Amino acid sequence: MNKVWDYRRTSPELSVQDEDWVEFENDYNSRLFLEGAFNRLEALQEKMRDAKILHDYDNYQSALNDYAFTTYKAGSNSAGFQTKMNELKQFFGKRIKNTPPVEGGDSI
Repeated sequence: MNKVWDYRRTSPELSVQDEDWVEFENDYNSRLFLEGAFNRLEALQEKMRDAKILHDYDNYQSALNDYAFTTYKAGSNSAGFQTKMNELKQFFGKRIKNTPPVEGGDSI
């Protein structure tokens, strides 16, 4: 398409006469606009996906901290924590230890 359009603009005498070149130009310009919009939307989608991944990571770290705290409290037979731990343990690996979470820390 691009090369045909280049020839049409630079050497119109070499173009087929039976073609509606006004329609071709309109379609070509619409295509360029849509391609640009599509590329911008793809870039926006990628940025949104990256931001979501960062939020997912933060939430996961908080969930790990909460689960570590829950297992610690369940070990001391605090009310409600054993039930919570039993419901949550399906989502977490067995690497969590019965230790209290670090104050203000993101890791366990």
